Amino acid sequence: MWVTMKGKHLEAKIDLERYLSSPDPFFLIFAIDEHLLLGACWKGKIDGDESDVYRFFENLLTACYYFLQPEHPHVQKLTKFGRENVEDEGFHLMGDEVVVYQAVERNAIYYACSTKDLARIYYHNELLEFTDCPEYKGKHRSVVELPLKEFVKDVLKISGEFLEEYAPLIEKVELEHGEEPEDYGYLWELYHEVEELYEKKFGRR
Repeated sequence: MWVTMKGKHLEAKIDLERYLSSPDPFFLIFAIDEHLLLGACWKGKIDGDESDVYRFFENLLTACYYFLQPEHPHVQKLTKFGRENVEDEGFHLMGDEVVVYQAVERNAIYYACSTKDLARIYYHNELLEFTDCPEYKGKHRSVVELPLKEFVKDVLKISGEFLEEYAPLIEKVELEHGEEPEDYGYLWELYHEVEELYEKKFGRR
C-alpha cells in the first residue's frame, strides 16, 4: 500500500507493504516537480528505491534548518565541506549558494543548496541511469530550482503529514519485524524548530 505526502512542488511516496530486513527497509519515491530524485522507472512504471524513511525526512528537515540560518558558524563549516564534495561528485555549483547540505541514499546522492531566495537541489539518481522510460532518459543527473520559501513550506507540509499520519504505521511495521522504532520525538523537535525559523523569516504559513 503506497501512501503519499504532497506539497506544491515536493512529493514523497512510501510503500508500507514491502519491508526488507536491512538498514533501508522501505521503498520510497521522492520527486520535485518533474524531477525524480529517488526511485526508478521501468516499462512505464515508477517504483521506489530502498530507503531509510526516518533518515530521509531528517535530511530534508536538517537542510531547511540550515537554510534558515546560513550565518551560523556550524552551518558555514558544513557548507565548506559540502561544497568540496559537490565538486568531487562532478557537479558545478552556480556560485551563489550560501548553504550546501549533502544527503546520501542507497542509490542516489543529492545536495540541497540555498541562495538568499532560492533552493537548488543537485542530484544523481543511479537507478535512472538504466531506465527505459523516455521521459526520464538522460535525467538521472540534474539540478532543480525553486523559491526557498516554497521549498521549506513543502518540506514542513510533507514532514508534518508523515509524522502525524504515517510514522505510527512505520513504527507498527518495524515492531512486527522485531525492529526497534526510531526516536520520532527528535524528529518532531526538529520539525518544530524548522517551523519556528520559517515563521521568523517568512511569517505564518
